[in-house]
Amino acid sequence: MTMARDGKITLYALDCGTVNWRLYRMEYHYDGAKAQHVTSPLSSPLANFSDRKLPAVLTLTPDGTNLEDIGETALNFLEDTDVRTRVREFFKPSIGNHLVDNPSPHQLRYSHFKALLYTRLLLRKLIEQIREEKYNSGPLDDQIHFSIAYPDRWRTEFDGKIFEDFYHVILECFPPSIADRVHFVPESEGVILGLRDQSLLERFHSEDINLIIDVGGSNTTIYARKYNAETGALINIDRYEEPFGGGLYDALLAQHLSNELKIPARVLSGDPAAFMTLRIWGQLIKESLSREILGEPEIVTALSGQQALTLVMNNGQVFRQNKKLTPSEFAQLCLPLDQAFQDVLSRGLKEMEIDDNVIGRVILLGGGTRVPGILKGIEDRFGEKLIYPPNPEEMIVRGIGLAFTASLPEREQEEKKFIPEKKTGWRLIRENGKIEDVKKEILIAGRSQQSDILLDSKKCSRTHALIRLEGNALTLIDLRSKNGTFVNDIQLTPNSGQHLRAGDELRFGDQRFILE
Repeated sequence: MTMARDGKITLYALDCGTVNWRLYRMEYHYDGAKAQHVTSPLSSPLANFSDRKLPAVLTLTPDGTNLEDIGETALNFLEDTDVRTRVREFFKPSIGNHLVDNPSPHQLRYSHFKALLYTRLLLRKLIEQIREEKYNSGPLDDQIHFSIAYPDRWRTEFDGKIFEDFYHVILECFPPSIADRVHFVPESEGVILGLRDQSLLERFHSEDINLIIDVGGSNTTIYARKYNAETGALINIDRYEEPFGGGLYDALLAQHLSNELKIPARVLSGDPAAFMTLRIWGQLIKESLSREILGEPEIVTALSGQQALTLVMNNGQVFRQNKKLTPSEFAQLCLPLDQAFQDVLSRGLKEMEIDDNVIGRVILLGGGTRVPGILKGIEDRFGEKLIYPPNPEEMIVRGIGLAFTASLPEREQEEKKFIPEKKTGWRLIRENGKIEDVKKEILIAGRSQQSDILLDSKKCSRTHALIRLEGNALTLIDLRSKNGTFVNDIQLTPNSGQHLRAGDELRFGDQRFILE
């Protein structure tokens, strides 16, 4: 780890959530042996943020290779039938779906690699904005560090393959000169550090089992921990995770809006981007009504001030709805999901073999806990055991901003043991003899000027295929190209991987390469 010579360090902490990304900033002083924070973690919003968060929404350029808009700006074009087909959102749940035996429907919206590509596009834009808005477009010097949160299961499941892909994609977004100043922190550690910073761990029982319930956009994670009052340490007992999150409420409201607008099923099925628009509207309505029910101040969104919803379909049909959903109607509509969440809790406690009567304290985290039915169900179940901290959706990003301590280098060295060394020397030889070295973990071959391997032919798609370097192995994936991707004249099935060997002939449309 390279430290700034004058001992001043600025750390940006980033939580790449399913629905929203959150960015925090704090200052450290490094005395040559230990880093100590001199400011508390503070939200650091940029352009296109909505309040203190960046909606994880992006609009692709017409050729599909770059970004046109992100965040709050991208949300303003959902009624445009042409633009919304280029909108991408809710892609994080699809990361790792190729390794899951029975993925949930929301995990199948994109391929694993498409989800990583959208993550890369959004992160690159975010880094560019930090440079422009915080440093007058100057370079990111050795005083600037980044901490990135990631789900624990990405490291612990499937031999760490999901974390490996995420790790490399994230590092590729940063200038090579600061790669050693990008740090990866598991969400569980961010949770603990965030709780400790707010003196919430001291309220844990030292003999009973304490629960930390984190309800995100796509997943619910339950951590079971014991607290050592003498050392202040949390002892890990167990962890349970299930794909239940606030996004299910968004989908429920999208279906409700579709029914209220009286959109025929055949019309909606022929316009997938329209249902995506309904789902995002459902999310905004859910957040607004939840704040109203919980007595929280209103926040301006893309729907603020609208007296009616108007949805134009790709076939030209127009559907309007003037009636607004009331808080009581919203609560009634959500009852089945509220009960389903209680079932998730029951399954989790049963799986971890924990009875309610041995539970000490229960802390709620994540944006999903702002859904009134979820919060009320937990309050009814655990009563006075419940601790509901302010801004529970920001606990992880606050915590990973506090992870920059003397222990960080040791943990990162441990993490890097799970990242296989890359084979050096892989290269693609074009028909004209030009050499393309394979140095990055993920490369895009296509006609777009932004491609890693440029295919200068109209018979090639703009994003034609993807080459993945995993350890010492290469995998080729066709990205639904127009004229196909071939290995030794055998066409690949779109979105499925083909392992490559030295001497293979690769063909993208009419462009041929030999792998060495």
